[in-house]
Amino acid sequence: MLRFFGFFSFLACLALSDGQTMVDLRTQSKSVDFSAANTTKPFKSGTALPAICSVGEMFYKSDAPAGTNLYGCTAMNTWTQQGAASSSLPVFAGNSGKVLSTDGSSASWSALGGDLTGAIGSAVVTQIQGRAVSSVAPQSAQALVWNASTSRWEPQAVSAGSGGSGGITMLSQTNDLIAAKSTSTTLRIGGNCTVSTPCNVRFGGLVYSITSGATATISAGTGLAYVYVSSDGALTVGHNMTVTCSSTCLAQSGITSFPVDCVPLYTWSAAANGVWDTNGGVDFRAFVSAKAIQPGTGLAAADSGGKTTISADTTLIGIRAAVPATSSTACIAGSWATDYSYYYVCVAANSWRRATLAAW
Repeated sequence: MLRFFGFFSFLACLALSDGQTMVDLRTQSKSVDFSAANTTKPFKSGTALPAICSVGEMFYKSDAPAGTNLYGCTAMNTWTQQGAASSSLPVFAGNSGKVLSTDGSSASWSALGGDLTGAIGSAVVTQIQGRAVSSVAPQSAQALVWNASTSRWEPQAVSAGSGGSGGITMLSQTNDLIAAKSTSTTLRIGGNCTVSTPCNVRFGGLVYSITSGATATISAGTGLAYVYVSSDGALTVGHNMTVTCSSTCLAQSGITSFPVDCVPLYTWSAAANGVWDTNGGVDFRAFVSAKAIQPGTGLAAADSGGKTTISADTTLIGIRAAVPATSSTACIAGSWATDYSYYYVCVAANSWRRATLAAW
């Protein structure tokens, strides 16, 4: 009897234990934590979306691009990609320094372009409205000005004007025959001088019109270059270095100061071998100038009406006159004359003496 009861009890426990192999997590679980589980796979997965689904189901499509694998059943038998390619970020790798942009339907990485180049942290404006900007460092009171002859924006002096009139306030603000460093080895001189806007230089009553700019390129040496217009109208760079000029300029070696018969424009220094100094230019262009004339021995100078007349001092220098017809021909004391026979001297007003000329 006891054996029969024991066997029955064993069968009952076996039945009870077999009934607990199915667990309904909706009703038989509480505060489920899978963080310590070796693996978890909450979604069905595969390479093909199931033909049948109900709202709320999820599916992991293992052959989809990384980041776009997850699909949700948003309507009966309808799968929708979650985090679709059109709304996800493109791949980061290989796109260093680029910016994220969109064409309205998709996102992509793009390098800076147009007027701006370089990486985000060190971008440089190389153009303005598609027109090149000079890399020359500006000097005090300069601004970017369009230079038609070089087809680029360059630092140049601009006028402050009065009451917005735009007129210049100082001569240094003009662009006539201005010199500027365009590269470490190149000076550009008179870049704004054109046929329609010539740069004029006057020597007495003679005016020279310079209608094109020039470049002066240094290749070796240190010292000071002298930029000037010579008395024959040549745009000249005097130097004691190795300097070459473009066809509209003359490089003159052996120059250590401005020649006395020139119109000074600039000096430019080169402290390092074969390199123009960044701020090495000194402006010598002058609107107001004067030239003092000091007559030497036997000469006299007289100013009248803004003109200076040079004449001989007749008390020191005899003036050659026409051969007198008689000894009383009109003359000034000190005047003289000669012909093949006599040498004539005016010894007093209207009084001539003569001596015979003879061979010896």
